Amino acid sequence: MTMTVSLNSKKDRFADQPNFSEKKDYRPADVKEKGLVFVGHEISDDRTAMNQFLHYDQLYTIRHGWNSKFFIGLLEGKIMGTRCPKCGDSWVPVRSHCWNLDCNLEKTEWVEMPLTAKVHTWTVAGWSGRSSLKRLPIILAYANIGTSKVAMANELHKMNPWDVEFGMPLKIVFKPRDQRVGAVTDFHFEPADFWKPSPMNPEKQRIKDLVMPVYEWVKTLK
Repeated sequence: MTMTVSLNSKKDRFADQPNFSEKKDYRPADVKEKGLVFVGHEISDDRTAMNQFLHYDQLYTIRHGWNSKFFIGLLEGKIMGTRCPKCGDSWVPVRSHCWNLDCNLEKTEWVEMPLTAKVHTWTVAGWSGRSSLKRLPIILAYANIGTSKVAMANELHKMNPWDVEFGMPLKIVFKPRDQRVGAVTDFHFEPADFWKPSPMNPEKQRIKDLVMPVYEWVKTLK
């Protein structure tokens, strides 16, 4: 037997449209950039929804929906994660439902994560787009933030590329508040204050030999 359900109004089909009272524009009126850049955002009254405006040859709107609290947290200097109320697993980047089969897709809850992390793996970029060439070589670390079961990628600053180690402790450092745009580029990783690199070894020397020419090449850029 087949049952047909009729939806007679918008109220039956859609949630109420949020009212976006907090709005910010980052771009001066006379700037007409052609690259990729965040140019503004808006946040709902209840701070559960955030839209971002991205310019990349034309204007795009990114609607973060349920994930909005993560991006709003970046504006506030916080790393927001999610946690399963059944098994306790947590995630950054966030998950809306638990991944463990025994939890039967349990909906997760929002939690503020500590501003600490550990290196899961990493890579060193010796080439990049025009906007980043003078910052090469760039260390891209994949790190587990707090108790997160998954790793998140971001730049690792204030250390030599050959000194990065698996499992090394990190701290999360945010840009000044007036420079944040609600994107992952609002923060980066740095070595924890108490961490010291291990002595030079053949593998570290191999990495150093590979990246030193990049440092010398960058010096020649105008």
